[in-house]
Amino acid sequence: MFAKKLLADVNFTSLLQCLVFLLLMSIVFALNSPVFVTPVNIVNILTAGSVIGLMAVGATFVIASGSIDLSTAATMGLSSVVSAWMVQNMQISGPVPLLVATAVGAACGLLTGLLINITKAPSFIITLGMMSIYRAVAFILTNGIPIYGLDEKITSIAEAQFVGLSFPSLLMLAGMVVGYLILSKTKFGAHTLLLGDSQFACEAMGVQVLKLRLAIFTLAGCFSGLAGYIFMTRTSSGDPTAGMNYELIAITAVVLGGANLFGGRATIPGTLAGILCLVVLQNGLNLMAISTFYQTLFVGLVLVLASFLRRLGPER
Repeated sequence: MFAKKLLADVNFTSLLQCLVFLLLMSIVFALNSPVFVTPVNIVNILTAGSVIGLMAVGATFVIASGSIDLSTAATMGLSSVVSAWMVQNMQISGPVPLLVATAVGAACGLLTGLLINITKAPSFIITLGMMSIYRAVAFILTNGIPIYGLDEKITSIAEAQFVGLSFPSLLMLAGMVVGYLILSKTKFGAHTLLLGDSQFACEAMGVQVLKLRLAIFTLAGCFSGLAGYIFMTRTSSGDPTAGMNYELIAITAVVLGGANLFGGRATIPGTLAGILCLVVLQNGLNLMAISTFYQTLFVGLVLVLASFLRRLGPER
């Protein structure tokens, strides 16, 4: 009876499907490459997924609310550029660059959410426009030339390890924990899911939808800003082209983890599982020396397969 009840839970079923797929991929790659199961490679997998993982946490909230944000990668790129510029020209270090990147991301998210509220246009259209604007601002600030030569104290952060894990992976996991607590344990999280399920019901409960949407996009911007900081430390640069198409990979991970693209259903554990599936897939294909062209093909097939499996599961 308990097992039937669990399987009737859409979130649990989606997570289970994702974990089974992750396990099967891991077995295949482990049989083809003995390097795959080594501690070093596991750390590499988590580190490689840190940037998109943080973006995906923010995307989870946006998708759960029934919106879509195509500007996350551009926000990440702009955050990394501004932070790198300040590191190079103002000689700042320590936690300040991280705070700067997060603040830039939050400002971008706030502006995007504000424009959606004012225009009442579909989020897809507004965020598509903001994607171009944020990317253009990053190019203008750098004249199209990446900012190199950052202080070693900043770039060494990406190589720092604690309890056997890299700092980028720990920041991603911390972001996942914070995202989980907010989405599943707070009124803000409950209202976010309710907004995605039915805006009318949300308004009927007295929730101020405009303020809620503003907060959701600002929160997503914060996570994109954190991702920009990690990208800067890992590449030792502020690159205006950073994260091209990353927004699509982040959305893919959220949907792969069981989120309803039309809102009302999403979980952080599902998003984490989705990220791991995509990163493990890429890592395993790299170890097998598979061309990047085919890697893109496999990612697309994974998303199509996930959509098909979702139809075999219990109805929402």
